[in-house]
Amino acid sequence: MTLPMTEAGGRVLLLDVDGVLVTPPEMFGQRLFRDHPEVAAEFFSGPFVDASCGRLDLRDVLPPYLERFGYADTLEQFLLEWFGSENHPNLPILTAVRELRALGWPTFLATNQERHRVRYLLEEMKLGELVDGEFSSASIGARKPDAPYFVEVTRRLNIPPAQIMFWDDVQANVDAAAGAGWQAHLFMDAAQFRAVMELPLSAQPSI
Repeated sequence: MTLPMTEAGGRVLLLDVDGVLVTPPEMFGQRLFRDHPEVAAEFFSGPFVDASCGRLDLRDVLPPYLERFGYADTLEQFLLEWFGSENHPNLPILTAVRELRALGWPTFLATNQERHRVRYLLEEMKLGELVDGEFSSASIGARKPDAPYFVEVTRRLNIPPAQIMFWDDVQANVDAAAGAGWQAHLFMDAAQFRAVMELPLSAQPSI
């Protein structure tokens, strides 16, 4: 990937999804999983991690757990309920990202996700209209904050690490990115984001 020089000075913006671009009231389908915490813990610490690294397919590993949950509907319905429960875009940040792209910032998702939710984010939530691409853990084959994730993303971007501007709401991910030479920032809110990215604070969220 070769990125053109822009008004952003050759810099690239990488954004975490959950907690930054998307701020749902609960994560990991907690409403769906909460009645079976032990089974959920087994799923999210095992098969889900493999799926989020692209080693397994969520649609293949989830059905046995749905049986253990006693879920009576289809796999498709479960995924719709799960992904739909997390469909809460952070509108002020989406507005700021649109402004940055208009200024020439190439922008990518940098997120721990399995590939089916990546598709949902890009197509159903329309984040594909907001970014130039994605560096999900499923695409990279490694998860944040593991070092191979940052090494591979840097390699694919083919730019100096210091030109990568990264935002995440998890301190461990920010620390690992900084250790890889990225300009890494712990996301707090839209006002902080706009201040660091040198955007005016007067813009209103757009849908």
